[in-house]
Parts: sequence; structure tokens; C-alpha cells
Amino acid sequence: MATDIGFIGVGKMGFGMAGNIRKKMPATATLHIYDVNRAACHEFVQKFSALGPIEIRKTSKEVAARSKTVLSMVPMDAHARTVYLDGKNGVIGAPVDSDRLILECSTISVTATKEIGAEIIKSGIGHYVDTPVSGGVTGAEAGTLAFFCGAPGDDPLVTRIRDVVSWMAKAERINFCGGLGTGLVSKIVNNYMGLTNIAVAAQGMAFGLRYGMDPKTLYKCIKGSSGDSWAMDNAQPAPSIHANSPSSNGFQPGFATHLCIKDLSLGIKAAQEVGIDASLGETAVKLFEKANQDPRTGGLDCTSIWLHINDQVAAFAESQNS
Repeated sequence: MATDIGFIGVGKMGFGMAGNIRKKMPATATLHIYDVNRAACHEFVQKFSALGPIEIRKTSKEVAARSKTVLSMVPMDAHARTVYLDGKNGVIGAPVDSDRLILECSTISVTATKEIGAEIIKSGIGHYVDTPVSGGVTGAEAGTLAFFCGAPGDDPLVTRIRDVVSWMAKAERINFCGGLGTGLVSKIVNNYMGLTNIAVAAQGMAFGLRYGMDPKTLYKCIKGSSGDSWAMDNAQPAPSIHANSPSSNGFQPGFATHLCIKDLSLGIKAAQEVGIDASLGETAVKLFEKANQDPRTGGLDCTSIWLHINDQVAAFAESQNS
């Protein structure tokens, strides 16, 4: 029990994160997991049980009750509130334990995490810290995520937090941002900038190629100049530049468009709440919404906005059906 860890939410992101925890936590300690999708739990056990004991629990409350450290990764505010604050099955119903560490890794609103954190702290069941991540499914599987921790660098919990998240992250990418909610502020700002950069890269590459530029030549020019950004390598919207990018592989989702819209919308709302104009984000989110609403591209990667910008949706859909 003293070294047992709980993980709530073993979906696309949580699966890889919890897998790295099971690989690196003490072999004799138990990993307790819960997900509303029971099939995901059984798949996780099948893949990782050879590394050490894994127990599937029936509720978030059960996970917390059996764990000294609890992590969660869920899609939206509503899911996080249910996981933590549900009176019957939520984490808040676990026994009081002033030594329990609770790391909430989801990308949810600052308001939601502050509300959840305040209730958890008041209940006395543990220390709650918002610890959202960046790096996508690839980073979750590889253990190379960035963490934005809503705790100051001199917090007594820093060593414990770092010890756990280092199993899923690069050491130099573990950030301590301040008090409760600052981890999510940092993550939401990061996503706002990163996702608008994907839209900018898509439009810029599109009109450059329309002028007859060779894609790889244009890419090389931008990479050595001020137009470069994270998106140019990690979310390159133009096909055939990076062999492993979604755009070069039928736009199969690495970061699905509906999640992009969710995260960008969080940024727009957060900016507006403190009186900052978010018109760049509002323009970008319209591009992603157009791709998401079209049944031919709705389930694809967010870089599928490329198809709409270039009027290639019909041709792409036909190629997928042939």
C-alpha cells in the first residue's frame, strides 16, 4: 500500500502514461487502474501485467482508497468533476490521508481544476496538484512528455512529484509553475500558441505551394528562418515532407480535430476571462471546426485542415474509398 499507485483514465494518453509507470515503479507494488471503458482496462492488464501486479478497480474512489499516489487523465471538465467530486464513486470519498499525492494530468479549464482542488484539499484526502502534459500519444508511449505542475519549485512535495512524473517525462521538461491552477494556465497558453501555429503553417505552406514551390524546398527555407515553429516538424500539415506525420499517412489522427477544438477553445475562454483579445485563436478554431464538421474529415488528425484550405477534400475522400 505504501508504494501503490492509482491511475484513472487509460485512454489514448493514459494508456501510455500508466504503462510507463508500471514499467518503472517498484516491481512488487500494485498499480490500481480504473476507466469507464472496461475493455481498455483489460487490454492494459494484458499488455503490462508481466511487469508487476495490476488491479482493475470498479470506481475512482476504490483506486484512491488503495493508493498513496493517484493520477488521472480524462478528456473534459465534466469527466474530471465526476472522477473527483462524485459523492458515491469519486476520489473525494476515499479515506482521509494527509500524505496521499493526487496529480490531475488532464487538460481542463483553470476554473474546474481550482474548484476540484479546493474540494479535495478541504476534504483532507490528499494533496491535489494540477499536472497537465504536452507531447501527445507518441510522447506518452515513449515517456518523453512535458509536465506543467501547479506547484512552486520550493514546495515540499516537489521531490515526490518529480519522482513520479519523471517516469513519464524528460527531466528537463518537468516544470513547476506556481500555485494551484498555474500548471493548466501554462498548458493552455502553450496549446493556444501551438494550435494557432498549425493553422498558420497550413495556410502559409498552402499558398507557397500554390505558387509552384517544391514542398521540401519551401520547408527548408522556413526551417532556417523566422517562420519556423514546432508545427513545422511535429504537426506538418503538408503531405510528403515528413514520412511519419499524419499528413503523410492519410491524416490518421495523432491529435484528433475535436480535441484540438477543445484545447483551443479553452485558450480562447481563458484569454477572454482576463480581458485579452483572442481573435487569432477565434480565427484558427473556425478552420478546425470546418474540418471537424465535415463527415469526410471529422475523424481525422487536426492537420486535415490542409485538405479544406487546398480544396482537396473531395479528391481525398475518393482516394480513401478506392
